[in-house]
Amino acid sequence: MFFPFMTTTRTEGLRQSDRVSFRIPLEASWMDGSGLVRRLLAHSLLISRNGGVLRMQEKFFPGQEISLKRPLEGAGIRSARARIVAEIDHEPEGFLYAVHILEPRSDFWDVEFPSPHKAEEALARLLMECSFCERREVVYLNELELKSFESRKCVARICKVCEAPSIWVEAQSELVSPESQAARGSEVGRFAANHEDDRVLPRRNRTRVKARVLACIRRRGFQEEVAVCEDLSKGGIAFRSRNQYPEGTRVEIAVPFTPGSGAIFVPIRIVFSQPIPSAGLFRHGAAYLKPPE
Repeated sequence: MFFPFMTTTRTEGLRQSDRVSFRIPLEASWMDGSGLVRRLLAHSLLISRNGGVLRMQEKFFPGQEISLKRPLEGAGIRSARARIVAEIDHEPEGFLYAVHILEPRSDFWDVEFPSPHKAEEALARLLMECSFCERREVVYLNELELKSFESRKCVARICKVCEAPSIWVEAQSELVSPESQAARGSEVGRFAANHEDDRVLPRRNRTRVKARVLACIRRRGFQEEVAVCEDLSKGGIAFRSRNQYPEGTRVEIAVPFTPGSGAIFVPIRIVFSQPIPSAGLFRHGAAYLKPPE
């Protein structure tokens, strides 16, 4: 699924944030034309500090206001008012809507989003949670943290809630999509087993960090593809994929990527593409694109 607005939308009073591919069950309610309150089950596909993309079975119109509720552990419920921004797609499973949360400081998603300017120092991005208190946060990984995640699937960080060092793991979506289940059994094993190294990458003016982790590629009009990352820097990434992406192509990439977990996609531009005939794959180099201010 490609969301063309997800790196460019802004919200009133706050700067833009990362958009995280994350499925959370919701209840939406609104008042119809006869004054009756109607309710339906919905879920998120994408979340940000001030909104997201929801899949719902009902037809709504831009500007229409709805109430959202999400279950918490135990019998708790968190609610917020939201406005429909636009209908962005219509699938057999329902309509996809971009929504803006009208109470952005209510922390409706229970996720802490860092200031976007900190992203310039990040090698990778993950939605992680504290293994003790389960607090969730979008984490910008440095080299040491990326290496730790690559080998142990966790990192050690200070938790602001626990006020102590704790182990952080990748957050799992509260709903598991059929696509994620299928990917776990096919793409992941096939690509993770491929370790061929038969070409030298072009020289670069940034320090590269070797990291063999999975990545996910999004391109408008095409299915998402799971690829293997070879190395990263603060300015770009090198990866292998089954599909070839011509030089100059703009796509979105999430790295590290685990099917069923919260993926953070950022825009990149392909700067070179090389075939690997012995493996039937293509090696690509890409530069991160800075989102609009």
